[in-house]
Amino acid sequence: MTTPPPLIRIAHVRTQFGATLVHEDLNLDIFPGEIVALIGGSGSGKTTLLRQILGLARPNAGSISVFGIALAQADRQQLQTLQQRWGMLFQHGALFSAMTAFDNVALPMRELRALPETLICDAVLLKLHMVGIAPDDALKMPADLSGGMQKRVALARALALEPELLCLDEPTAGLDPALAHAFVELIRALHGAMRLTVLMVTHDVATLLALASHIAVLADRRVVAKAAPAEVMRLAHPFIRDFFRSGPGVDRQETTDGK
Repeated sequence: MTTPPPLIRIAHVRTQFGATLVHEDLNLDIFPGEIVALIGGSGSGKTTLLRQILGLARPNAGSISVFGIALAQADRQQLQTLQQRWGMLFQHGALFSAMTAFDNVALPMRELRALPETLICDAVLLKLHMVGIAPDDALKMPADLSGGMQKRVALARALALEPELLCLDEPTAGLDPALAHAFVELIRALHGAMRLTVLMVTHDVATLLALASHIAVLADRRVVAKAAPAEVMRLAHPFIRDFFRSGPGVDRQETTDGK
């Protein structure tokens, strides 16, 4: 069986902030259907790499291609098309506080200006239903929702345009263990139902072991390993050993330059 081309290809990336070298000769391939957990120590540049994959920042050298398109060479129309093929769930949800849950999810659809409002209404309610948000809660403001519900609304917004790639930044941060487990199960179900490729930045060992098909380890300014969780855990690298020994407390903060 022929291996499909990578959905994301990162080649020889170098990232530097002033005198701080964050990435050097970083290489990573992510294939369709994978759920990849990106882990790394404080200042290793996990979120910076995620931003580069989404075209929100550029490396100093090297190349990043998504869906076969090199981001550095993409024109505005190509970038707009790519943005419709991926969704992003930010760490704290990043819901617009002055909009209802419904309007937060509707926003990406309305920005396309391609659908009548009646279809947008049906699509929003469907997305909210998929993540377990009832119609009665759709008209609530984010401040009136629990932390877990805010995460689900933010996930519905990330899925609004039926993306092929879903990026998650600390998806279970701030949730108690029961809610975190439920959120992991939701993402797993959506991954299967929507045939998603998932890339998540996380420091939570329980989340990545429950969800990830692969772990990519960012250390020594590069990806030192990408493999199934059991295989990664057997590696002798000091960061990997400490990460799985210490659990969720390893990586709570990122430095400003290296995040």
